[in-house]
Amino acid sequence: MLVRRPDNPRVAISAGPRGAFREDVLVEAPAVGRPRPSAVRRQESWLAWGLLTPTLLVILFLVAYPFFSAIYLSLQDKMVGAPGRFVGVANYLDLLRDEVFLRTAWNSVLYTAVAVGLKFVLGLTMALILDQPRRLNNVFRTLLFVPWAVPVVIVALNWRWIFDDLSGFLNNFLITFHVTSDIVSWLSDPRLAMACVIAVVVWSGTPFYSMTFLAGLQAIPKELYEAAEIDGASTLQQFFFVTIPRLKTIFLTTVMLSTIWTATNLQFVLILTKGGPASRTEIFPHLAYTTALGARRLGMGAAISLVFFPVLVVLIVLLTRRMLRSADE
Repeated sequence: MLVRRPDNPRVAISAGPRGAFREDVLVEAPAVGRPRPSAVRRQESWLAWGLLTPTLLVILFLVAYPFFSAIYLSLQDKMVGAPGRFVGVANYLDLLRDEVFLRTAWNSVLYTAVAVGLKFVLGLTMALILDQPRRLNNVFRTLLFVPWAVPVVIVALNWRWIFDDLSGFLNNFLITFHVTSDIVSWLSDPRLAMACVIAVVVWSGTPFYSMTFLAGLQAIPKELYEAAEIDGASTLQQFFFVTIPRLKTIFLTTVMLSTIWTATNLQFVLILTKGGPASRTEIFPHLAYTTALGARRLGMGAAISLVFFPVLVVLIVLLTRRMLRSADE
């Protein structure tokens, strides 16, 4: 008779003849029909690679290959229809000595920072207003989201007509109501051109902020505001200590996406001013476009496109790390 030892289940005690006892080691038979752990892991690994392969192919051919091709192209003196000549970092050095490029760098930072800042403030203000219960609130929300739903090209063309010197709506309105007696060159005046472009960008992009912020506001439990009010918190204190902390992640995500979209947008400057007057509204996407397709200098155009890329990468990394840290907290 075999009896398992309590301290070691794999060892059993058997009673032999004349009351002698001996210890036997029990060997468990493998389960029949059950795959081995290594085989299961191998099957799961093949399944994982099979599911990831389409995504990896898309990243390889639609992201990685064009990106590294652009880097290689930026190191060449390449014209359309002619073989390229490897020049190393000469294109980048020429850009750093170019006054137009330096002005473009300043314009791009100013254009992006001011536009994103105004969209943030206006979007949050509109979201706070629309979050309050009132009659016809759904109508107001629908009208607010219309600018974001209109295609960018249509928006730019309409605003170019509004800013037109002779037949534009804005000049005719100001002259009709005797606000001014002279025609204002909105898009031709170096002092006004950038402000006009930023105004159009803000008008078109603010509804995106309002929509995301409004969704975040409606997700905040009303009990938090009621508890804060019972504790004696004012409306301003409720905003800073209840609303802002709850919307911090949404703020970071919205600003990150909007910064990328604003900095890389080409249509507004292309249609409204074409970078003028005197490069006062020139930004990186438009300069790269005109250099590569207008001047047919593909190598220099690729270099211009890649100069602003590290700035965007740093911005995305910082915002993403801040967002993940907030989520952990």
